[in-house]
Amino acid sequence: METEIPVVIAHFDNKPHYLKLALQSAANFNRTVVLIGDDTNKDFWENHWDTTLVEFAKFVEFQKYYTQMSDYPKKYEMSFWKRMFVLEKWMKEKGYKRIFLLDSDVMTFADYAKAVCPVLPQDCVASLMTIEREQDNFIWATSCHFSYWTLGALEDFTTFCINAYCNKTIRDMLEAKWQWHVDNHKGGGVCEMTLLYFWAKDNPRVINFTKVWNGMTADHNFNLPEQYYVNEYQMQFGLKKFIFQEGIPYGYNKLLNKWIRFLCIHCQGAGKYAMPFLAHRYLRRFYVVTRIFYRIKSKYFRFSFRKLSQMINRR
Repeated sequence: METEIPVVIAHFDNKPHYLKLALQSAANFNRTVVLIGDDTNKDFWENHWDTTLVEFAKFVEFQKYYTQMSDYPKKYEMSFWKRMFVLEKWMKEKGYKRIFLLDSDVMTFADYAKAVCPVLPQDCVASLMTIEREQDNFIWATSCHFSYWTLGALEDFTTFCINAYCNKTIRDMLEAKWQWHVDNHKGGGVCEMTLLYFWAKDNPRVINFTKVWNGMTADHNFNLPEQYYVNEYQMQFGLKKFIFQEGIPYGYNKLLNKWIRFLCIHCQGAGKYAMPFLAHRYLRRFYVVTRIFYRIKSKYFRFSFRKLSQMINRR
């Protein structure tokens, strides 16, 4: 019987130091934090599920119909498709009906079950992240970097992924998107975010957590002012401006004219350099210097994320 809602991070093929920071921050607030990985990171986190020798029949079926339509390295792209199918099988084997899924560069500042579940509608089957912008020009993007899933919704989504490459109507749209990227020399293309968008966009039981819910939200991207709306939050040195109250981040919403609690911070790209600061109680308010540091580092010298983290941890 399900007695809790675990927080899961799926990461394959390596064990970067920022992954440990993401896992530890989640464990600071949530009782059960699981790393779904493989033999490259099986010694990285105590609660680890090794997928190396596990057979995933549904993922194999997906790969029979899948065609790459992006300029992402194939191994990188497949890892994001894979995690949805792997997560479904893990939930079935462990008996979980609900989970929270995070990317490996998300810093946690909440007990998600206590903070999120009470504000979800009773018929909610999933919560995802979609910016409310014009989804024309083949943007078509919804993210699960912070997401809530029921097993039924996850089963439905993975089945949808298989059917999308078999269904001529949907496949034609995917191919049109990819052709637009090629013709306009735009990076990207079709990925799991594309199908998340199609799967969720007309489903009233899927909640968009880029919105403000009960005075709180989940970060879409640390490097951007937009959440649900474009240019929604105040920025500072190229990162969202946060103040910390009792260790919890608050961002200033310029449309609502008030501070909003953030459940997590998504440290995408160069934002990863802020993760060691965000992990350290006494250095959180200085996280903005990492953006300046990153610009200097990129221009003048090489400096690894691990070295920066080690320097901060010695404080």
